[in-house]
Amino acid sequence: MHIAFVARKTLYSQPGGDTVQVEQSAAALRRQGHNVSITTSGTPLPDNIDVLHGFNLGRPADLLPYFTSFPGKKVLSSIYVDYALADSIRFPFLYKVLGKHGLEHMKTLARAVNGSDRWPGLAYALRGQHRSVQALLKHTRTVLTSSDSEARRLEQDFGALPKTITVPLGVAEEFLSPPKEGPKEGVLMLGRLEWLKNQKTVIQWATKHQWPLTVVGDPNKNQPGYYRECKAAAGQNITFLPHTGGEELLALLNSHKLLVVPSHFESFSLVGWEAAARGMKVLFNNVADMKETLAPIGEGMDFSDEAACTLRIQQELSEPVDIKKSQALLESRSWDQIVMQMLVAYV
Repeated sequence: MHIAFVARKTLYSQPGGDTVQVEQSAAALRRQGHNVSITTSGTPLPDNIDVLHGFNLGRPADLLPYFTSFPGKKVLSSIYVDYALADSIRFPFLYKVLGKHGLEHMKTLARAVNGSDRWPGLAYALRGQHRSVQALLKHTRTVLTSSDSEARRLEQDFGALPKTITVPLGVAEEFLSPPKEGPKEGVLMLGRLEWLKNQKTVIQWATKHQWPLTVVGDPNKNQPGYYRECKAAAGQNITFLPHTGGEELLALLNSHKLLVVPSHFESFSLVGWEAAARGMKVLFNNVADMKETLAPIGEGMDFSDEAACTLRIQQELSEPVDIKKSQALLESRSWDQIVMQMLVAYV
């Protein structure tokens, strides 16, 4: 089977969780004997495709040209991020006036104007975000969500959906070997530095309480001010590292005790599962969809309650490391197992 993946233009220039999802899904499908091509928005599709698989419903302008022109089977991994909480803090007046869909439309056009992303096209500019998403769904045969919560949110925002299948994200093979015994200390945060990820909150707490904290991720190119705020709030106990992967990421997961995921929203926190597989404790903001996707391997907290959260983090840092995790649970989330569920959507 020849499967064409279509993802955002900035998939590699601004890597994120969807970059890992696309690459790992493609690699696992190839191990099953399928031909997979990865196309970024704005470039032509290869010939002789059996299935078109798009990623990121929140960027309909990237996908609609492909979904409207391709006559065959079309599958969509929604990765539907809700920026409402972050945007209501970042742009309170605009959010109140435009609402979340109107503000998302404006941000898409602004990225094109400042040159950080491609022009979404006149049809998108006139139609808007909400109607463009609905149009994309009408051209989709099957939607893949990473949680039941995500499917419910989609239906609430856009009405009746096509056939929907819940397929969680996988854990790469290099994370699944038994965790190494040895010293672990300090707090780790992983992810692009931006309002949605809410890293500044934990940086401020760590500075106040002198926790050793490592912050890993590149600045969002469209939010340079947030990165500067994070740096300004950081004490000498805070270390900033760029986006990393491979052996360097494994070394960070093996040497740190606690992963904190303070995001205002995550459709599926892949880094939480990777950290748990390496024996780390995982604490996350107890918001949709993380309260569902990270519940099996982490503990949710209300990150608006500073006193309760800082007390819990301090307790975790002072307690002995317990690296025992259910290996059967983790291995059931390997990418080779996950793509078997994806293949159901392709037939």
